[in-house]
Amino acid sequence: MDTEQDRDPHPEVVVAGGGIVGAAATLGLLARGTRVRWLRQAHTLPPLPDGYAARIYALSPGNLGWLESLGVLPHLDRRRIGSVRAMHIRARHGSGLDLSAQQAGVAEMALIVESDNLLRALEAAVAAHAERPGAASAAEISGMTDTGHGLELALSDASTLATRLLVAADGAASPLRAMAGIQTSGDDYEHRAVVANFICERDHRGIACQWFDNGAVLAWLPLPGRHISMVWSLPQARAEALLTLDDAALTAQVAAAGAHRWGDLEIVSQPQSFPLRRQRSRQLTAPRMALVGDAAHVVHPLAGQGMNLGLRDVRALLEATAGRRDIGDRMALARYQTLRQFDVHSIETVTDGLFHLFKRPLAGFVGGHGMGLLNHLAPLKSEMVRQAMR
Repeated sequence: MDTEQDRDPHPEVVVAGGGIVGAAATLGLLARGTRVRWLRQAHTLPPLPDGYAARIYALSPGNLGWLESLGVLPHLDRRRIGSVRAMHIRARHGSGLDLSAQQAGVAEMALIVESDNLLRALEAAVAAHAERPGAASAAEISGMTDTGHGLELALSDASTLATRLLVAADGAASPLRAMAGIQTSGDDYEHRAVVANFICERDHRGIACQWFDNGAVLAWLPLPGRHISMVWSLPQARAEALLTLDDAALTAQVAAAGAHRWGDLEIVSQPQSFPLRRQRSRQLTAPRMALVGDAAHVVHPLAGQGMNLGLRDVRALLEATAGRRDIGDRMALARYQTLRQFDVHSIETVTDGLFHLFKRPLAGFVGGHGMGLLNHLAPLKSEMVRQAMR
């Protein structure tokens, strides 16, 4: 019987990791005709909820256009996607900063999409390439040996697999990163993000709102209709206390923290929380290996750029390896490292800098008035919008 292993004994690339970035890497490689083996845990995604899932992402137009070129959009449930046409940022003191898609001459700054909606669409697009090798395998990598011409991977099912390049998309704790001896730096913010969805009394008009208040960062992101997704970054003790409240008390705190911007709120999902930290790999590559997504970097969610960074990792890796006889050679990986340095460093600097700036009362006062000044500098505001849309 002809098995996948018989048909594709030596894939050019092995992608490890079953999340959005791993799926995107697999799809991008398959779409250009690369032989790929995708290693991920077997799973069945639950049906999308009647309302909206709590875990959402702000997908940039640049990444949206790239996913569209790969045939992902027809598989998305577009009825469940919100559109960000403007963003209003406020500090506790001073004026705020208003950004809009119109300033950059486009229709929207970002799309708000549920994690499972996007992952389902990516998996469906990968399945469209099923006539070529690349179907998922549940085996995990337990060891690796650099042969000079590639990697020999020892798998948990006692088999081995030879490949030119290993793409590690296996998350922030990345066993593959540790296996390759790549060190990380970073720190724990000692904050948790509390997420939940609400229905607003008034129409949000596609405006995303963000408030900075003595270290807490509250974001309301527009979903279809009058729904919003809330992400509230709080010190751990405050976050834990918030989660003990009943629905009425929690909703009252969220509405008050957002100055009742859209009137009364009604909670429509079970609140969840997760810890926040900053982490960056000292390097993005090892011999025959490239890190992408959270395996490479974890940033504060206040700018909504974590997943976008991961997708731009994949786009850069595809660019760096395009047309190469040896897809995982030293020059290709050096090019990938170079392509990603500025983007990753700049996003990390902005998110970490803003978090620490507004954490201190005096700095928050200065930062609030600084945003007010920036709000009058139209060319700089337009450039900020364009950078966020990559």
